[in-house]
Amino acid sequence: MNIRILHLEGGEVSGTIDDSIRHAISKLAHYHACCTRMAEQHLIAMCEDHSRILLAGCPSYDKLLSTHHRDDYMDIIKSWLGDKVKEQDYIVALQHPVTTDIQQSIKIYGLMLDALLSFNKKTLILFPNIDAGSKEMVRVMRKKGIEQHPNFRAMKHIPFEQFIQLVCHAGCMIGNSSCGVREAGAFGTPVINLGTRQTGRETGENVLHVRDADTQNKIYHALELQFGKRYPCSKIYGDGNAVPRILKFLRSIDLEEPLQKTFCFPPVKDPISQDIDHILETQSALAVDLGGTNLRVAIICMRGNIVKKYTQANPKTFEDRMQLILKMCADAMQDAVCLNCRILGVGVSTGGRVNPQEGVVLHSTKLIQEWSSVDLRTPISDALHLPVWVDNDGNCAALAEKKFGHGKGVENFVTVITGTGIGGGIIHHSELVHGSTFCAAELGHIMVSLEGPECSCGSRGCIEAYASGMALQKEAKRLYDEDLLNVEGMDMKLTEPVTAGHLINAARLGELQSRCGSEQSLHSTRCRHH
Repeated sequence: MNIRILHLEGGEVSGTIDDSIRHAISKLAHYHACCTRMAEQHLIAMCEDHSRILLAGCPSYDKLLSTHHRDDYMDIIKSWLGDKVKEQDYIVALQHPVTTDIQQSIKIYGLMLDALLSFNKKTLILFPNIDAGSKEMVRVMRKKGIEQHPNFRAMKHIPFEQFIQLVCHAGCMIGNSSCGVREAGAFGTPVINLGTRQTGRETGENVLHVRDADTQNKIYHALELQFGKRYPCSKIYGDGNAVPRILKFLRSIDLEEPLQKTFCFPPVKDPISQDIDHILETQSALAVDLGGTNLRVAIICMRGNIVKKYTQANPKTFEDRMQLILKMCADAMQDAVCLNCRILGVGVSTGGRVNPQEGVVLHSTKLIQEWSSVDLRTPISDALHLPVWVDNDGNCAALAEKKFGHGKGVENFVTVITGTGIGGGIIHHSELVHGSTFCAAELGHIMVSLEGPECSCGSRGCIEAYASGMALQKEAKRLYDEDLLNVEGMDMKLTEPVTAGHLINAARLGELQSRCGSEQSLHSTRCRHH
């Protein structure tokens, strides 16, 4: 029928049989508007075309975030729970059956009700959905007399706008509903997620998982931990602007472009080939290195040897830098054919704090301008049709040492690199350590003096402010301006730009001031090792 399909909220994992249906629809769809970064990565892993995936957020969040601040919320709470109930002094319970394990669902439901009865707080409990197993769960609820119990209000349906208010102002939400891991996070409402139904979904810090909910005491203890707490509001699933993004995305679709889908398959190991050209080709990779001063691209063979290297000055603006990266990579790809090298992938080493899972530079210091919140993986992968890995330059140096250098066979070591700035990488138990915020080895930004010079990161007294190439260059310029740098034995032209190398040469020749500057940089580095 040649009808284009846009799939909303694809790529998510819910831990239920719905996952099979959701992913099947994703494969049939031509375009995708997903809710979260993880869902986007799932779609990419499913070989969907990057250019047809929109990270929009959850459309229901638009209504949720625009309507949850209501002056009449106490009237809504009282209408469903009674006049004596106070804000954040009641529980919302919503548990659904897991159709692939109905008996376990019934057991957990009974244990949850027993824990709520013991906890002795006013509870608004909603009937489970109509999936297989729901009738048995309702029988458990009625057998325990929940509908007649003074602490419980059992409801089959609550309008969405009012349900939002009840969840927003609850002392806790318990069960296995997607509302607990999605909507409740927008309000910071504490949540207890029971069982496996939401396994795989992204959750905020407000969610306490009790996946093995096999005893009443375990669930009761979770209630003690969570009830009455407040957490920071989470926007994992959206910021309230999903619908405008989706409409803009729809308007941008070219209805004249081919309807046939294209898939971005990852590289796979080649089958045995009798093609002499493939047999004689050298399996290689492209290496891209973005430093504070230079931009380098190289063709690297599997043994780590450089086949060909390209160097340019690193542009100052984002647009010029990205344009140059893509041009240098394209030139290298063309040369690789002539050099009989088969490029299998691209590795990017860059200054700044990097999320390697997403291939995004999160933040960079002043050494590389306009280099924060930059997606490096997607444009390079789209241009070259190759897999791309991105990481911080210090981490890349540590991996290189482990693979080809002095770190071979060593389980634990630290790599320190010095250039325009100072970076590092940590290998622990043979694994690279990134840290929870991807800055575990930012060694150059360890502070050694509260009164030290200003660093490119905005702080003062960092090692990088004393011992980096940029710091030594500043010291060299200062000495040059005071006519203390051009000592006997140095061949320095008047028009020659002053560099850190001049300071080091002057120190080697015995010039006192230059030696003091060099020794100060060494001392600032050593003082952190003692």
